[in-house]
Amino acid sequence: MIEFRKKNDDSSILDIAPLVDMVFLLLIFFLLTNSYQKHQVSVALPATKSGQEVTENKKNYTIEIKADGTIIINGKISSIKDIEKIPKTAEVDIAGDKNISYQTFIKVLDRLKEAGINNVNLLTLKE
Repeated sequence: MIEFRKKNDDSSILDIAPLVDMVFLLLIFFLLTNSYQKHQVSVALPATKSGQEVTENKKNYTIEIKADGTIIINGKISSIKDIEKIPKTAEVDIAGDKNISYQTFIKVLDRLKEAGINNVNLLTLKE
């Protein structure tokens, strides 16, 4: 009787467990690094020849006023009434588009004054 030996050919089996581990690690890495991106002002700021450098502060609130009058508070589209929700002790940076109407800008300043917020900075670009 002829005996056949079993071929023990494990070299054709590909173990994908390490590959799956690496894919999940990369996915977690990109999700974590993407969520910590700093919010950047998305309006065209007016230019100035003087001014001070703004330092990053966690208690700051940024109010962006777009050319069409849209108000964005800390990266979220808001209404002018939402300014009242800002704490009185907060430091507020106003980034107004260079093409906004004075009326819109004055309304925001008036609402800040009504809310009792006195620490206000105007953001500009240095020429």
